[in-house]
Amino acid sequence: MKVFICLLTLLAVPVAALASGGSVSGSLVDFTHTVWGYLGVLLFVGAYALVPFENTIHLRKSKPVLLAAGFIWVLVALAYLGIGDTQSVQVAIKHSLLEYAELFLFLLVAMTYINSLEDRCVFLRLRGALVSRGFSLVKIYWITGLLAFVISPVADNLTTALLMGAVVMAVGGKNKKFVAIACINIVVAANAGGAFSPFGDITTLMVWQKGKIQFTEFLVLFVPSLVNWLVPAFIMMFAIGKGKPEAGEDDVQMKYGAVPLIILFLLTIVTAISFHNYLHLPPAAGMMLGLGYLGMFSYHIKRHEGRYNKYDSILGLRTTVPFNPQYATSKRNKSISHIMNSISYPAFAIDLDRKVTHWNKGIEDLTGVPAADRIGTDKYWSPFWPEKRKILVDMVLDNSPPEEFEKLYNGEHHASSMIESGHEAARFFPTVGADGTRLIMTAAPVRDKQGHVIGAIEIVRDEKEFTSETAHFDLMKRIARAEWDTLLFFYGVILCVGGLSQFGYLGVVSNLMYTGLGATYANALVGVLSAIVDNIPVMYAVLTMDPVMSHGQWLLVTLTAGVGGSLLSIGSAAGVALMGTARGIYTFGNHLKWAPVIALGYVLSILTHLWINGSLMNIMR
Repeated sequence: MKVFICLLTLLAVPVAALASGGSVSGSLVDFTHTVWGYLGVLLFVGAYALVPFENTIHLRKSKPVLLAAGFIWVLVALAYLGIGDTQSVQVAIKHSLLEYAELFLFLLVAMTYINSLEDRCVFLRLRGALVSRGFSLVKIYWITGLLAFVISPVADNLTTALLMGAVVMAVGGKNKKFVAIACINIVVAANAGGAFSPFGDITTLMVWQKGKIQFTEFLVLFVPSLVNWLVPAFIMMFAIGKGKPEAGEDDVQMKYGAVPLIILFLLTIVTAISFHNYLHLPPAAGMMLGLGYLGMFSYHIKRHEGRYNKYDSILGLRTTVPFNPQYATSKRNKSISHIMNSISYPAFAIDLDRKVTHWNKGIEDLTGVPAADRIGTDKYWSPFWPEKRKILVDMVLDNSPPEEFEKLYNGEHHASSMIESGHEAARFFPTVGADGTRLIMTAAPVRDKQGHVIGAIEIVRDEKEFTSETAHFDLMKRIARAEWDTLLFFYGVILCVGGLSQFGYLGVVSNLMYTGLGATYANALVGVLSAIVDNIPVMYAVLTMDPVMSHGQWLLVTLTAGVGGSLLSIGSAAGVALMGTARGIYTFGNHLKWAPVIALGYVLSILTHLWINGSLMNIMR
């Protein structure tokens, strides 16, 4: 009952503050029972409550927490201004920003390398190898899980999850059920593998850096970590079935520079470890040096591709964006004509009456249909289909729901990341060209100055031509493809809870947990809380509170903070990152379905630690 009451209390108010690094401003003023503190908690809880519904309401998870972070620090500043203190808030927010900066740089480099390896077809090659060997989905499930468990102690759980997640999505293809379960398995395995190594997770780095556990002492957590992964993995396996991966191109060859990129990635990891272990510098600084390795090698690739006199695009600026429908003038045809004149690709435009207003030279050459035969008619569909039907430009003009796009383009459609309300799709058309042509289509509405839709434009391009233009390796594009929503989400969370801790909730939590419950129950509860609030700031909070407990208890909290984040998809960097890369497939809801099974592994891992390492539970350091 004490545990139950304490858990409810933590979830109701001060749980948010546990995600903070605590106050760094010297003496901390207690604002826990003020209107400032209560408003701050409500803001955080309200913003964080929207995160699980990201795929339902289509609101990116970073947006509410960014908003909450800003307002919470406004409340903190007002609270301290009320007592005439302007210095404490400055010191505290700079501390939170420094924490985020290190995390941001580390993740940015890891994501850039993953994107670069993807560009060089490394994962497609691995997929081909797995498929060609005739592995079933169950075997691939175990292989990727085992690799995640083995690699994460060296490469950290986030990088490992991104790597294995890319392989699973390449192998699973359209089998969304397999991809979802395999991603859950990867998150659990990566978090479990990272728990018995100082380099497996940022939380273990924190514990090691603080001197609570020595380097070799982490190995005693190997068996509990293994139990934490194997138990849910075995149970989830039965939901996969006996299928095999979809047939694909098994002979995919990696592009030029793929193997050196893999070596550079491993070298970057070694560099980050060495920075921390031998030079006592932040691992993020080592990762940024690794980005320098990648930058210089990307220059070599550029020379190999014959692009001596061309710079990489600044932050991935797409110089091949087909069009950008800006707000137009009041004269409709003139505005669309202005846009059409700026397009060098095959394109046509229609008005609200579904009449063709423009049919440029490119679309004439591609389809063999002259503009005179199409302008003023509604037969823009005829070069592509034998009978009248909706095409991409119609659905954009109608603002059709996602299921309509899916029905027509069968998984080969996505909303444009560059054009507001735009959509992109691909399909093979047997009626275009002598032997048929696979086309890449982009469509978007055109608006007037008042924002009213006055028509729509569609670009139609041969996939081979499109692919040849985008095949070059561009480092800035790889950086731009990082999961920025995830990176901004971490900013919001760290700043939110950093502000709440400045109100004084951290002391309340410490007293409730370690004094009221005792170390064992409190440390087990830390793992549960790390599933609700990211485990990195949770562990930082425990280290800041620095409760007096035995060496075995510090090992226990290291284990629970590392593996407890697997209980929910938002509980660890690995889960949050995979939600971004496998958007719409690996979701909060899909992960939540297996939470009881993951919780069973979590409980058994704690019991295994208490059994195997029982002799350490009373040893004080």
